[in-house]
Amino acid sequence: MLHPKIPFFACITLLSFLAGCSAERNNVISKTYHNTTARYNAYFYAKNDIREVKDIVRGTYDNDYNRVLKIYPEIDSVLADSYKEQIEDCIKKSSLVVQRHKNSKWVDDSYVLIGLARFYSLDYVNAIETFKYVNTKSEDDNTRHLALAHLHRTFTDYEEYNNAIAVSDYLKKEKINKESAKVLYLNQAHYYQVQGDLDNMVRNLVKAAPLLKKSDGKGRIYFIIGQIYQDLGFDSEAYNYYKKCIASNPEYELDFYARLYMAQVTELGKSSDLRAARKHFKKLLSDRKNKEFKDKIYYEMAEFELRQGNIDGALDYLKSSVASSTDNNRQKGQSYLRIGQIEYDSLAQYELAKLYYDSAVKALPTDFENYEKIKQRQEVLADFVTQINTIQLQDSLLELASLDSVSIMNRIDDYLAQEAEKKKKEEKRQEQAQKRRQFDLRNSDSGIGATSWYFGNPSAVAMGQTEFQRIWGDRALEDNWRLSSVQSGAVPQDAPSDVATNVDIVDGVPEEGLVQDAPAENRAAQMYSQIPFSEEAKGMALGKIEEAYYKLGNIYYFNLEELKNASETFDKLLTRFPESTNEPEVLYQMYLIGKELGTDTEKYKNELLTKYPNTTYAKLIANPNYTEESTAANEQLKIVYKDAYALFREGDYAASNNMIDSALNKFPETVFTPRLRLLKILIVGKTENINLYQYQLSEFIKKNPDSDITPYAQELLDASKNFQKKQQRLLGTKYVEYFEQEHYFIFVYESGKGLADELSSQVEAYNDNQYTESELKTSNLILDDRYDMVMVAGFTGKVDAQKYYNQFIKNKVIFEDSKNSKFYKFVITKDNFNIFYQSKDLDAYLGFFNKYYTNGL
Repeated sequence: MLHPKIPFFACITLLSFLAGCSAERNNVISKTYHNTTARYNAYFYAKNDIREVKDIVRGTYDNDYNRVLKIYPEIDSVLADSYKEQIEDCIKKSSLVVQRHKNSKWVDDSYVLIGLARFYSLDYVNAIETFKYVNTKSEDDNTRHLALAHLHRTFTDYEEYNNAIAVSDYLKKEKINKESAKVLYLNQAHYYQVQGDLDNMVRNLVKAAPLLKKSDGKGRIYFIIGQIYQDLGFDSEAYNYYKKCIASNPEYELDFYARLYMAQVTELGKSSDLRAARKHFKKLLSDRKNKEFKDKIYYEMAEFELRQGNIDGALDYLKSSVASSTDNNRQKGQSYLRIGQIEYDSLAQYELAKLYYDSAVKALPTDFENYEKIKQRQEVLADFVTQINTIQLQDSLLELASLDSVSIMNRIDDYLAQEAEKKKKEEKRQEQAQKRRQFDLRNSDSGIGATSWYFGNPSAVAMGQTEFQRIWGDRALEDNWRLSSVQSGAVPQDAPSDVATNVDIVDGVPEEGLVQDAPAENRAAQMYSQIPFSEEAKGMALGKIEEAYYKLGNIYYFNLEELKNASETFDKLLTRFPESTNEPEVLYQMYLIGKELGTDTEKYKNELLTKYPNTTYAKLIANPNYTEESTAANEQLKIVYKDAYALFREGDYAASNNMIDSALNKFPETVFTPRLRLLKILIVGKTENINLYQYQLSEFIKKNPDSDITPYAQELLDASKNFQKKQQRLLGTKYVEYFEQEHYFIFVYESGKGLADELSSQVEAYNDNQYTESELKTSNLILDDRYDMVMVAGFTGKVDAQKYYNQFIKNKVIFEDSKNSKFYKFVITKDNFNIFYQSKDLDAYLGFFNKYYTNGL
């Protein structure tokens, strides 16, 4: 029943209005009602949710002002969870607009908010579909364009870069309003930042800047433009944009960095300009509002001094930056890193550089730009310093070994005396410093100003502390603190406690692994004991130096990518060690380095092809397609090997051997070829005598030093020799007087005369000519350090062997008088040859031979 005070016609009007506001109607009243209700209710709250999400993302981002700031902070799942409530509320409110206000003009805008909510929750797939839906269904071009602008960023963050470019290309053809243009330019700049294209990035930011409001972070964009121009070398443009940033009245931190960087890009033409720039930095330092930024100011002062060529001044400021950093590990790590770079690149203080890199990696956050590369260099420098120290130490030891004992002890005594004096001075200095600190603390407690005092100046004290920690490390305040295991001269502040110099060489006197607080006479004895006096010890020292040069060259080449240093190091290696086992690989790398540097490579190419024609390195130079061709051949050889090995296991050695020979003749040499050659040697071990087996294993090891199966071949050789030794112990040195067995003819000659190939060829030619129907086999063997020998196998018994022996001498197969060598000839049974080859006693067997073979002949 109607209230008596409400007029009848008013009720009729109200009911008519409500009926006209149905979401299904399209009249003016309905549209007005739903547009108003949607905008100021659900859409309003949904848009606020997105604004809150953006504020959370911006608020949690740790700006790294040492790099070009990112247009958009990175979003991860942990961050997304922190605003999950706002995302859900945004989608809920936006969905209400879609469901209850279908004829409202805010429906498409609500879909855009849903797309943004899904984007910020990292649901890229559904965000993409939502923005595409708006572009397809919306009749409002402005909303379509805005959705596509947001789609561009979504594709970028989803790493669908081609699609992002396609969206950008499409919108370039469209006439878009300022709001959409602003979003598009920022998102295109974001895309180019991800791609590392600073030039196109700044072009888009310059277009976006006039469209921005202060709430859009206009000052930040001005600052980023200034940073990019500074990186690109346009200092005057950078200066102007830093000035615009300051004029936009940004937050204090951004204002501070803009003023700081303005000093960097100020044109310096006169000494007065330099003084003005330095004065500007000092003014920033003295401003109390900049207390928390002192580490950054010192860092920029260091960069400024570096540009003026003042390395010492830059290092001092960087150490002050480290000392001033409290909670800012990012800046502290960057300062450590910069010191490490200077020590490495400019001062060649590699051990110091390594320790500062250690501290940098410890301090820097893992999201720091190029953190993995920095960490990699830190790890590489550890190995690098080890090789440098090895070379220095061993050279120092070898130099001392060339002196007489009196000179050596004099040098050691001088070193120990200098060290003692240095420690005494340092102790005195630290005692005085400690007294001054205590005095300063007492004055501070009593309220007496001490700003004019060194220890009343926090910056000066900080620099002093940093210098102390660089020299002595971070040591506890305790008795005998100087006797810490950390050696002097290279430990920066915050370096890991276990870091210390591995080698200390002063004036040619090495110290490695010595007890630092031992009595002087004990330390002198320890140092003396390290000197390599014997030839064997000198050889070991030279071997360590050779290996260190090889590793150092590889570190320069592969890890540090310093081609010139790599080339110089490899050149030192080949000059000092011309017979290095690494020569083929080093020559090849010198060839590659020369090609990259554009220097002469022919000498390395020719030397490699001449001296090592059968190596993989030579084949890679001779045939650029060698890798591809050898890969195809490899696959074929693997099949052959499988079948040949199966025959070997079954005991069909002849068939296996024939299959291997056929493959070796058919296919080119590849990395798999040594496996076939080793299998062929295993067949020899099963079918021939043990000495030929051992000889071929030894030759295989010499010819294939870099093969992955060479260690296995060495194991086989060692096992065979150990077995032979056991047999020798059982048999003794007594020769077996049983002659009805296989015999060999042996021709012994002096080694080192270059006769091996010539003699074996002459014997083989003689056999082919005179014994065509006999299956005689000719082999080369090493007897010992003095003698080598040619062995002819295939005589069934004593009679055949003796007959061959007589004919060989009668025909004078070898013209011995012209060979400048002693020669011995005899025949021997298979069993006795094993005993002879193990005992190496030539005279003993010649006596046995004369008794049982030549007497009565």
